[in-house]
Amino acid sequence: MKKIIVMLILLTVGNIYSQTKKVYKETVKYIDFEAQQIVSTDTFKLSSIVGKKLILINFWTTWCPYCVEEIPHLINLYNKYKDNGLEILAINIGEPKNKVENFVISEKIPYKILLDTQGKIARQYGVRGIPTNFLISPEGNIIFAGHSLPNFELIEKNFPKVRQSIEKKKKK
Repeated sequence: MKKIIVMLILLTVGNIYSQTKKVYKETVKYIDFEAQQIVSTDTFKLSSIVGKKLILINFWTTWCPYCVEEIPHLINLYNKYKDNGLEILAINIGEPKNKVENFVISEKIPYKILLDTQGKIARQYGVRGIPTNFLISPEGNIIFAGHSLPNFELIEKNFPKVRQSIEKKKKK
């Protein structure tokens, strides 16, 4: 019974937080991490793609209804923008690999799934509720943080090629 009450409190707090978002105007650098990938025994290091892609980091769990509700939107974002330079990294917090793997297969999730079994990465990023999303620019700056997804306009204006053309126009 205590577990159910704690879970309901967490879900309620997560729902309250879901209205919170921040678009950063100041420079806030990403925090590098290395995590196990769900599809292999290899680890993935964030710094390996910073500078090459626009990165959406999604902290989530399989038991969170808001996280599960967000998955079709993440799949749509991935399918729509993967060829434009968007990388989605969904970081599962605290669940065993086999449980997450079965969930990912059943939901047909095409983007990268990483494991944060001890919650270390979530703590580094200050995650206080789930889902929590961070958008990292090609320059490695956190430009959005929130419990909702960033809007299309923010995503589209920060694609690597779009950013390069904006920078060229500024120099002229």
